[in-house]
Amino acid sequence: MIKLLKNISFYLIISFAFCYLSYTINSKALFQYLSGNLISLLFTLLAINTATTGLIASKIQDIVILYQNMNFKETIRQMKLSLLEQITLIVFSVLIITANDSQIIEFENKEFLFDILLTTVLIYAMAILWDTGKAVFIIIEEIQKL
Repeated sequence: MIKLLKNISFYLIISFAFCYLSYTINSKALFQYLSGNLISLLFTLLAINTATTGLIASKIQDIVILYQNMNFKETIRQMKLSLLEQITLIVFSVLIITANDSQIIEFENKEFLFDILLTTVLIYAMAILWDTGKAVFIIIEEIQKL
């Protein structure tokens, strides 16, 4: 849990820096894109991650058949967590985009805050995709060792 909070904090800091820079140069291209496309992008990444996770699970099953003493409980737990994180990001994105578009919810720097949160979601989703991709190569390397 602490590692998750540390990662989220890191993503927030990167997002803040990126948003600050974007606002400084008066560029809102990314934020306009994210407002209109982030949810579709997240569903696409979820589909990619689900397919890749299925491939990984298949290879794990092959390994378990050959080597019954190997334990993949933590790996499977992390795969489930990855999918849950992505679904949570989708729900969170819907809430952020809805609140940002709301005429009732108004406060100073609202747009900047929500742009930071949307950028954080994007960075977090890319980190999940990166972890899934790394897992594929780890499995390939481990299979080659066997």
